[in-house]
Amino acid sequence: MGDPSKFSSIIEYYIAFYAIAILVLSELAIWLFSSRGRGKEKRKSADSGTVWLIIIGWCWGVIAGAFFRSQSVPDFIRSWLLPHFCYYIGVVFIVLGVVIRCTAVLTLKKAFTLHVQTTSDQHLVKTGLYHFVRNPAYTGSMVSLLGVALAYRSIPGAISVMIVCLICYSIRISIEETALKNQFHDEFERYCKETKYRLIPGIY
Repeated sequence: MGDPSKFSSIIEYYIAFYAIAILVLSELAIWLFSSRGRGKEKRKSADSGTVWLIIIGWCWGVIAGAFFRSQSVPDFIRSWLLPHFCYYIGVVFIVLGVVIRCTAVLTLKKAFTLHVQTTSDQHLVKTGLYHFVRNPAYTGSMVSLLGVALAYRSIPGAISVMIVCLICYSIRISIEETALKNQFHDEFERYCKETKYRLIPGIY
C-alpha cells in the first residue's frame, strides 16, 4: 500500500489508503467487540479451525491487489489492469462492505463471535440485514476485500480474491450453519426456507 506509483495520482493513493485503513480499524473494533464479556457464559464451540480460514482469506484480500502490482510478479501480470473507473468502484466497495459488516455485527450484538460457537440462551436473529441474506457480515467482508483489489485495478488480484474468499467463506458458512441447525433445529430450517440466500440476494 505504501507505493503511490500504483495509483494515477497522489490523491487517489491517499483516498485508497484511508479507505483500507478504515477497513482494518473496523476489523480491530469488531475483534474487540466480540471479545467483550467472553468467559461470562458457557459457549459450545464448533469452529473446526475455520477462524483461520477467515483470517487467511481476509489477509489475502487485503494484500492481493498490491502483490500483483508489485515487482514480485512478472511484468505481464503486473500490467494486467482493469479500467481506471474500477478504482472508484473499489473505494466505494471498501466503504460499503465495512458498513454492511458493522451493521450485521451490531444487529447480532453479543451473539456475534469470531469463532463458530453457540450458547444455551442464544436467539436466532432474523431481522435487519439477516432478513435478506443469512450471512451479511461475511457479505460485507467479501465486498470490502474485492474493493481493495479493484482499487488497485488488478485483474489477477480481483480474480484471486473472489476465488479465495468463496472457498474460505463457503467452508466457514457450511460449518456455521451446521452448528446453528444443531442449536435451533426446525427454527433454523424454517429460516433457511424464508431467507434462501447465504451471501447475495438472488444469486447465492
